Amino acid sequence: MKNLNIPILTLFSWVAFSCISYAQNTANITLTASKQAPVTVTLVLEDVHFHPNLGTGLADTKLDAVASVNFSDKTTEKTVIQLNEPKMMRLQYGGNGVNKTWMLFIQPGDDLSINFGDNADVTFTGKNANYQTFLKNYFLENQYQYLPVFGYKPSQIDNKSVVQQSDSLKKVRLDAYDKFKTANPASPAFEAYVLATTATEPSLTRRLIQEKIMRRNRVVKLDAAQRKELEDFTLSDFKIQPDDALLSQAYRDELRNWALIPSTRKFPLESETRYEISPNALKDVYAFSKEKLAAYPKQKEYLLTYWLNYAATAIPGIETAKALLEDYKTTFPQSPNAEYISKLIQTKESLQPGATIPDVTLLNTDSAAVAVSSLQGKPVCMVFSFSIGQHEPGLKVLEDKYADKVTFVYVSVASGIPLGTWKQYAKDRPNARHLWASDENIDVLKEKYAIDIRYPFLVLDSTGKIVNRWIPQEFPDNKTLAAELEKAK
Repeated sequence: MKNLNIPILTLFSWVAFSCISYAQNTANITLTASKQAPVTVTLVLEDVHFHPNLGTGLADTKLDAVASVNFSDKTTEKTVIQLNEPKMMRLQYGGNGVNKTWMLFIQPGDDLSINFGDNADVTFTGKNANYQTFLKNYFLENQYQYLPVFGYKPSQIDNKSVVQQSDSLKKVRLDAYDKFKTANPASPAFEAYVLATTATEPSLTRRLIQEKIMRRNRVVKLDAAQRKELEDFTLSDFKIQPDDALLSQAYRDELRNWALIPSTRKFPLESETRYEISPNALKDVYAFSKEKLAAYPKQKEYLLTYWLNYAATAIPGIETAKALLEDYKTTFPQSPNAEYISKLIQTKESLQPGATIPDVTLLNTDSAAVAVSSLQGKPVCMVFSFSIGQHEPGLKVLEDKYADKVTFVYVSVASGIPLGTWKQYAKDRPNARHLWASDENIDVLKEKYAIDIRYPFLVLDSTGKIVNRWIPQEFPDNKTLAAELEKAK
């Protein structure tokens, strides 16, 4: 009998361990309203990690709506969130003419109740509820939401009083957090978010106001001295925080800015472009980030991934991306991002001038299948549209100029838009056709054409050979595109 107890106890131990393990990797959140009302509440998880994103290669943050409830139908909704480490969330409220967003800090093991009153206010109960109450009282979604509270007036050039109030808010936050810690357990991740956001946002506000003053509220280009003055704000104000500071979007943005400024000063662009950091500046900032963040492994991987992705997507050539990728693979041998970038570089290598465009079949406005290879006969300008109607007004002049010489093909790569909806807006013209890509075909276009929001144009000659795949959007007259069309005609 004693021997029989062993497997039974082992089974119970395994079950108990599994339950504990599961609880440690989940958070329970209950949304409750005082009564039924036409109000929708959504929980959005702000997951800071690199993942494939249409049009930009890798995006650094994934916003995932993990729960949504319409209080017209019910007054309570419970959700279980898979969570391996602390994350920030956005609690979004909309209804009865009110729209609000609160930031939440959620950890594995949390059991939180979120309660909405009649006045669109929110209260928190349960484990770590005090964290949410603190954020609600002292942190809006981003620093720009404070501007109207501080009396910012867009039509007024001098808003320097806003800067003083931003500094005051910083002191209030720090004093409140010192008091908070005396009564609550100090989570390192929570502290990192609070201190990083508190330190970063006043600098961003100061820079924003100073730039408005420099421009005198007009659309004018800043000169070199003015740009340097704004950059100096970042260089003097920014301080590296612990790795958990990556939870703060304001901190992530300023971390990249702080790292990049010395490199762009050493290697300025020789000509004005809308997107590009020079290849030399990218190599320099990659090395700088690797050195300065050696003691901060998460931030080092974050920045090196960011610069590698930028090199592979924003720069038409592939040599810089290849060089950075070689180091990246050695530095982070287990990273899945290396494989993604490797495939992207291979795709770009296959899309050089003179290469035959890979064939893809899409749908036209009559729902008929159209192979790209069937478009031969005269040059083609393919336009990848990431929203309905994108680029068409700006290309009307070129359409008219090359009316009988070039076929303009607008390819909808806006995911989630049904064919029937797209048809209502896509109107063919004598020299312009429209094609629709399903979500599955958008993935094919990503794989074969490396579609990128920075380079929405592709020019083919009359035989289907590539003239140029990497043509940027330029305002107001798309000079690069016009030059490539001249080559193709």
